[in-house]
Amino acid sequence: MNYYFIHVVVEAMKNNIKNRLLIIFAMLSLVFCAVTVNYINKSMNYKESLLTDHKEEYSYKSDIGATKNVINILFLGIDKTEEQESWLGVYRSDTIAVARIDLDNKTIKVLNIPRDTYAYVPVENKLDKINHAYAFGSINGNGVQASIDAVNEFINKKIVDYYFLMSMEPIPGIVNEIGGVKLDVEIDMKDHGANLSKGLQVLNGDQAFDYIHWRYSAGGDIDRIKRQQKFMSTLYRQQRDSKKILETFQIVLKYKNEIQTDFTGKQMIGLATFMSDIPNGNVTYYTIPGTGEMINGIEYWVPYNKDEVIKEIFQ
Repeated sequence: MNYYFIHVVVEAMKNNIKNRLLIIFAMLSLVFCAVTVNYINKSMNYKESLLTDHKEEYSYKSDIGATKNVINILFLGIDKTEEQESWLGVYRSDTIAVARIDLDNKTIKVLNIPRDTYAYVPVENKLDKINHAYAFGSINGNGVQASIDAVNEFINKKIVDYYFLMSMEPIPGIVNEIGGVKLDVEIDMKDHGANLSKGLQVLNGDQAFDYIHWRYSAGGDIDRIKRQQKFMSTLYRQQRDSKKILETFQIVLKYKNEIQTDFTGKQMIGLATFMSDIPNGNVTYYTIPGTGEMINGIEYWVPYNKDEVIKEIFQ
């Protein structure tokens, strides 16, 4: 009888412990859910995530966003595939673009700076191709900072708030995962490794890579910039209209080993939310005008009227 009584007591205690553990687990789950929901809600408030959390401790941050609800993002595309052999042991930035994002008016202005632009490069302390800033800076592990300094110098103002760097290598995988991009290809691209026919079609990953990578038409790198702008504009509209902007961000971020950025996770959600909410026609693309010139035996893109373009975008 005593043994039976002890057994009942022990089982009751076990059940009591189990119930308590279940209650504790349920409470922790509720707390976690509440924290997660709060985090997502704050993230989706893009003004709060992109302005309130603006990282002033970084020396390159501009002072624009805090007062005007505007942020400027430097995008760098590193083309490792084009330069299989590294240049001085590092790579140069193949794509350089600054996006001016007006959070109040829901507009984006994107300025592409051709990679061969003749500009002062602070890390070298001389005039050179602006994309050399990343290469020379990378020698000391400061490629992004050197690029930021060169772009700020070129704009004649401290404008960069955030940066996002990505290798071009993940492009095929990203495009395949989103199901392709429907785009009208202007010309045949049948050399230098590309195999793309002109005409309206849904580009798969490899075809999309050829489209934005190929630069052997008459306009060279400037034509490639136009194609990259057209591709990004088409991709953005396609994903926005299908309400898949956040999903696209998640796909891109899977390739974290090919990405460098100072955005936090909350800020990325905020940026995706903002981009999902932009009306048609509110994204505009610009390219620094110029002309190809030989200087000391090297061909550069020498800008003209750049101050007018810069004023239109950043003021």
